[in-house]
Amino acid sequence: MISKVKHIHALTSIKRERVLPVAGHVLVRRMQKVSPSDVIVVAPLVSQFVLLDIAQGLNVNPARADELLQRQAGEDLVQGDVIAGPVGLFKRVVRAPQEGLVRIAGEGKVLYEISSPDFELQAGMEGTITNIIPERGAIIETKGALIQGVWGNGKTTYGVVQPTSNDLLKELVVEQLNIGFRGAIITAGFCRSPEVLEAAGIVPVKGLILGSMSANLIPLAKKMDYPIMIVDGFRETPMNKAAEKILIENKDKNIALNAQELDTFQGNFPEGIISQSSTSEPDLPSEAETLKAGKKVIIINGPQAPQIGEIEKIIPGKQVLSSGVETKLAEVTLANEKSTKIPLTNLEIIND
Repeated sequence: MISKVKHIHALTSIKRERVLPVAGHVLVRRMQKVSPSDVIVVAPLVSQFVLLDIAQGLNVNPARADELLQRQAGEDLVQGDVIAGPVGLFKRVVRAPQEGLVRIAGEGKVLYEISSPDFELQAGMEGTITNIIPERGAIIETKGALIQGVWGNGKTTYGVVQPTSNDLLKELVVEQLNIGFRGAIITAGFCRSPEVLEAAGIVPVKGLILGSMSANLIPLAKKMDYPIMIVDGFRETPMNKAAEKILIENKDKNIALNAQELDTFQGNFPEGIISQSSTSEPDLPSEAETLKAGKKVIIINGPQAPQIGEIEKIIPGKQVLSSGVETKLAEVTLANEKSTKIPLTNLEIIND
């Protein structure tokens, strides 16, 4: 059976493609060093148009409104510029709602194009530009620690890793969130209280990495202004030992946190990248491998999640579980050296 690989590495090679879905202007060159906040490509956003009813705004007929126009098609305006008027006892005028451009003017109306700033795509990680994708973006490569998760709230950031304690086994509570974590990306075991997410926003933290979280917090987590990444799943269990070890050992180092939504078809995972200088050249990690004896795995579902162990053997044939489900099992030795039988569907290969 082929399993996707959960990447939790203390040191590995990392290659990421950063592209826009529309044509733009690439600002970087091959072999250029970039930081997470560096803009690598810019592109104009889709224009927004507003139809201004000048006649209605001035309370006159269309012909009179045209006489009161002060602007012509093609004129650039800033917010508050007078487009037409004044008229009447109270010197009524129509003003530009935002910075923009008059596209069409006449018959008592103005078609107004609102100026939009160019969209800027940032590198999102430290690294080296190894290839340019014309008009779209670039490929960035680095070496460092990599921790992938199972859920993200769609936001990104870059900052210093700060574990909330010496281990990531416990629940994160409001009392831990003091001013010392302001501007940090904090890490903790699990969260089940909405007050914790709200308090983290008040501090404010720059990001949050959790081993697990109660599923009923998902709507609130999506609304938070800071990125949130869940490493193991939606329950109330501590972070897996491999991820915990990396985060604690890299305390006070910078991490690029991309809490993007999980998309297994595109191979996009929420992840944290801690770039490191190294003389070694680790291989790029594989995206899928075969579940077999000797493979290190993480239990992703069931009461033993998220424990890590090693497959001793794949049990031949299918076995019937107490639930009545018929499935293939693996015999897995856990960190405490206890052996247990786990359905293959509840296992992912882990490379650390």
